[in-house]
Amino acid sequence: MLTAEAHIATDRPGRYLAQLCKHFDNKGRHLSHRPRTHTLPDLGPDQIQVEWTDSDGTLRLPWGQCTLQAVPGTLRVRVEADDRENLERLQELVSTHIGRFSRRDPLRVEWQPSGTSVDAPGEATVPPRQRHGGRTRFIVIGVAAVAVALHLALGGTALAHTPWTGWVVGFLVTVVVAKAALVGGLALHRHRSRIG
Repeated sequence: MLTAEAHIATDRPGRYLAQLCKHFDNKGRHLSHRPRTHTLPDLGPDQIQVEWTDSDGTLRLPWGQCTLQAVPGTLRVRVEADDRENLERLQELVSTHIGRFSRRDPLRVEWQPSGTSVDAPGEATVPPRQRHGGRTRFIVIGVAAVAVALHLALGGTALAHTPWTGWVVGFLVTVVVAKAALVGGLALHRHRSRIG
């Protein structure tokens, strides 16, 4: 399922949430009274489902769903649809109505892909940032730092007790570089296999 989000800056997010939900709830019950220029196609009253509170709302239409959340200073809107055409239809529907309701003080609605997809029930959805997050990166960096520190400590000990200092330094540098390349290559391979 495709998703898109808009974070609309406004001093009255709850007001716009309630206005959108009441409007669509009313359209679901009184479809015969809508103007000819209205953007809703011919829908039956049972095809529009609306639920809302002061801070959250959900609009369910035959071609997708819109969820609304009012937080201080922002109205968050998320639309979900099975395909690009229906997603764009929902985006246009919400944008048009927000524009109508905010004529005196126009609001800007800028849609962004949400970064997550909604899978079928039972399938786990993990946003890419969580799946490939910074935690793994810090673990790899930590292991590399410990390995370098151990090699330097061993190298210092070997240099203090060996007459072949030049040969030992060259050998230790070669080992450290080879291990760093191996660990980096494995980390890159693992990252690519997770993405693909």
